[in-house]
Amino acid sequence: MARDRTTPMSDQEYLETVKKMDYLGVKGYYNPKNIYPGSPFTPSSEPSPAEVRKQAKFGSERVLSDWNTLRKIVEKHSEVLEKRWVKKTRKKQKDLLLQAWPNMSPSHRPDFEAYRKENTGRHWRGLSKYQEAYKWPYINQHDLSTRSLMIFINSRARNPPSAFARADIDATRLGTVGHWIEEPAFLMKYTLFMDGETSETYGKLVSWEDDEDSALLMFSQRQFTPGDGLRVLELQERVYPFLVKCCELILHDLVESGSLYDDQFPIVQADAAASQTDSSTITEILPSLASISAEAPYRLPANLNLNLDRLSGIFAARLSAAEDHLWQMREDPGYFADTVIDWSEHRNDRLLDTMGNPHPTGPHTTDFWERVIRNAISDAYTGLETWSLLHKQVNRMLALKEKYKDKISYDSQLPEEYLVEVLKFKHLLVISCEDPLHNLKNIQSSPPLRHYFTREPQQPWTINMHIRPINELDPHFHQPWGLLLILWNEEQRKLFGVSNVIDAFEQIMQDPNEKRNLSPYMSHQFADLAIFTRALHEIEIYQPWAATFDDEHKKHTKDILKIFEDATFQIKYIDHMDQVLKGIVPLAMPGDRKFDYPVDKKRTKQSTETMRKAEANLDVFWGKFDSNWRRLAGKNIDNCMGDHSPRHKGQEIQRTAPWVEPIKALKPAAESIPKEPKAWTEGKEDKLPVRSKQKVKTKGVGQSLDAEEPAAEAPGAQPDTQPTFKVDKSSMKVFNTMFFMPGQTGGPGEIPWIEFLRAMANTGFTSQKLYGSIWQFTPTKLDVERSIQFHEPHPAVKIRFTHARRMGRRLTRAYGWHGGMFELE
Repeated sequence: MARDRTTPMSDQEYLETVKKMDYLGVKGYYNPKNIYPGSPFTPSSEPSPAEVRKQAKFGSERVLSDWNTLRKIVEKHSEVLEKRWVKKTRKKQKDLLLQAWPNMSPSHRPDFEAYRKENTGRHWRGLSKYQEAYKWPYINQHDLSTRSLMIFINSRARNPPSAFARADIDATRLGTVGHWIEEPAFLMKYTLFMDGETSETYGKLVSWEDDEDSALLMFSQRQFTPGDGLRVLELQERVYPFLVKCCELILHDLVESGSLYDDQFPIVQADAAASQTDSSTITEILPSLASISAEAPYRLPANLNLNLDRLSGIFAARLSAAEDHLWQMREDPGYFADTVIDWSEHRNDRLLDTMGNPHPTGPHTTDFWERVIRNAISDAYTGLETWSLLHKQVNRMLALKEKYKDKISYDSQLPEEYLVEVLKFKHLLVISCEDPLHNLKNIQSSPPLRHYFTREPQQPWTINMHIRPINELDPHFHQPWGLLLILWNEEQRKLFGVSNVIDAFEQIMQDPNEKRNLSPYMSHQFADLAIFTRALHEIEIYQPWAATFDDEHKKHTKDILKIFEDATFQIKYIDHMDQVLKGIVPLAMPGDRKFDYPVDKKRTKQSTETMRKAEANLDVFWGKFDSNWRRLAGKNIDNCMGDHSPRHKGQEIQRTAPWVEPIKALKPAAESIPKEPKAWTEGKEDKLPVRSKQKVKTKGVGQSLDAEEPAAEAPGAQPDTQPTFKVDKSSMKVFNTMFFMPGQTGGPGEIPWIEFLRAMANTGFTSQKLYGSIWQFTPTKLDVERSIQFHEPHPAVKIRFTHARRMGRRLTRAYGWHGGMFELE
């Protein structure tokens, strides 16, 4: 036990101290409850203040000396370094890395790999033999044999070691929380300051008696415990010599000639160097969030600035997608059937048991379909409400951040009003993760993975199912399956950090062979979970204030929970769903082909009648549903959404007009007919002319071109003429497929995803892949502000015709687009 704790403490004093320390979020050996024989928190050493000062001085001088060497090299040779590195083959890059850091881990997240190797069937207790993997997980061949090494070198050279101190200690999270690396040294009643660029300030030990604020700075993680501060220096004493060695190996000729530091080489300014390593920001396709996450350990931590504008844009676009999903569930029979089938294909009660028998209430029963349809519809409405809550909350935070911009200071707590809204947002994100996490637990039954699993025979009168792999030694389970098991276990999620697991999973999914094992439905669930966890991560690194959030949450719990008062539908009405569906489930079951919707077929009298019949069948179901809902709730379901009513509320859905025999017309001039795609399509589709309508400008929200008149029109709205886009032949093919165009002669076809990205760029959108299959398109050259999200086709690389038309209708609803807006250049 530490010298400062030798004075006996009464039981009452002990309990009060533990309670106080827990309330403050005090961890490790600083909390009395962690002091007992054999405690995993037992420090590796208990040095005296003089010993800590000596170690800190020595380590600080070494780190700062190596940093200055690295800075001088980069200031003179950054351009040459990058050019030479990029020219090297992947093998030569890895060979160089191994010279600079022998036995470097080969894989991404080597700490995860170390955990997998040592925790086979039981929890490993004691120090790991993979110390480097846990201490420097970002030092690995997979990540550094890319442009990340140059990012790493530039960021560490251009900024002092103090800028990375917290990030370096945080990177050891898994090894620290799991106690697989040595516990830090312990010295009570002292704080180690890690500031400045000299050994007098970087590694300065301060007594709490001399500076009463130093203890608070340590507990709030603005500064460091002596043990953590010494750990930072230990970590950085390996990082900076490694980066210097990499530079020397790349510039070996200058080292051999002794001219590496010659004045003949001018100093390159930092902003010029940065522009060379981040040229992707000027293109229409922005770096994916997965690549940004992969590069984050090598960049300057940007945790002081919570980017609420970006989060607001993401949530607004996802809210729009949720509204469109709900609209299409009511409008498009094919979409409704596809959604219900997707939900039915991802339930564990669909799996056959070890005897080859179906579940007692499996797909052959109405009970099964009642659960499926209830979940699909409930998810559409609760999802809309959740994304609306998140979007509104981010906007509240934006307004308060602006209100208090002159009062937000690194040296003080956030203004209380703003702090409470941040805590509400954090809590809402944690709750929002539960649905996709739950849905991912059905991944075993998804079509790509179903043959890997089996179900134990169901015990009578029980609902729990026991699913197990058919062969646990199958190589498939080595990486993605292990990560999923972590996500499904709350304690494991806390150990690894959900955002870390999501990033690791995203990296694995870059492998096409692994990606094929993820169905589109599961990819969508993963994408939503990733958005939640990425936003949550932004809050968790909002330092220095994030260190106090657990404590502040306890103080403001009552105010934080008020956010759920706005979840009107989920609190007051969701329980109506079972009664509403009672007796009408067969009307929504897709098995009898009642929802066949041949929009991708040549338009004939027969196909038109089939489409109209499918629409009528869907209308019958929703009519019964709405009637039952009004009877139970006393009002329409849209009016039960509180402040989160769908954007399309009150509009009439689009319906196929009765078949009219076409009248042969004179062939238009050849130059007026856009050429149709040949490589993408086959066959022909005859379309009836549809009268065009002028769009009413509504801040980026427009009516469907071929929809019926809306129930009500905004009073005083002025018609807004849509612009005409001049596009190339490739983009014209894209829009010809997405939108119906009178007089077009081509037939249904598929759109290569890369061509869709190009077409959107040609009309003024930048695109960015978020997570899973979801992409965000943000207008940059248009008179609209709202972004829109689409899912990349998966596992195929082309957009099916039916999906392309659905995407076209979403663009119509969002921006008022129609086929007549596009002309060949």
